[in-house]
Amino acid sequence: MTGRALTTAPGALIEVATWRPVEVVDVDGWQAGFAGGFTSRANSVVPAAEPADLDEAIERVEALYRDRGLPARFRICAAARPDRLEEHLEERGYAAVATTLVLARELADLPAPPDMTGVSFDLSCDPDDRWLAGWLDVKAAGRAVDAGLARAVVSGSPASYVTARDTAGVVGVIRAAAAESWVGLSCLMVAPRARRRGLGRALTVAALEAAAAAGAQRAFLQVEVGNSPARSLYERMGFAPAETYHYRERATSGAQSR
Repeated sequence: MTGRALTTAPGALIEVATWRPVEVVDVDGWQAGFAGGFTSRANSVVPAAEPADLDEAIERVEALYRDRGLPARFRICAAARPDRLEEHLEERGYAAVATTLVLARELADLPAPPDMTGVSFDLSCDPDDRWLAGWLDVKAAGRAVDAGLARAVVSGSPASYVTARDTAGVVGVIRAAAAESWVGLSCLMVAPRARRRGLGRALTVAALEAAAAAGAQRAFLQVEVGNSPARSLYERMGFAPAETYHYRERATSGAQSR
């Protein structure tokens, strides 16, 4: 393992600050996020407060998501309140989905990038059309996605955007968003023609180096528990599990697909 792993997580509020929904509605201290169904993180409730009336708060949340044709979805993590929230949601028919690891490391003793001869790396403070198209080519997996909505989500927080190119065009991208002393990595994409060459590692190192140069001290990223290749990559780069969270979700009729 390389670098200085952390077992301290940034916490839900820092994580949300690096991936902001397009719209946020306060429900008695809970923050309900909406972004047209694009990504679970931007279309879920961060229940980091104690509502005065739990059932009433849940019903208000359900009405808000139902009105937008989306499933009501709650993030269940260490910050979730009240303590009995998950049990209460399960009783109301909410299923547990998308168990996710938060991995973290300090921004010291960064690993060396692999040799990427023939690939150039550009850093920008905005996601240009090529960065966005490169990410969506993999993220959307053939589904129709509103590019304007996707841009609104990924540019909703201060961030840096790294684009890797070869002579044929974009071969990879990654995003690094800052919040306090943390940087959150997301949107790592490597084009099929450039895989198994170390480009994912190179992009991650480039993002970490840019974040450290901008003053960040710690980094985190999120990966679903079942994504073994990604977990292996990041753990070899010095990231360690710091927290686990999942969602409780109850679909509604007419809900949009994720």
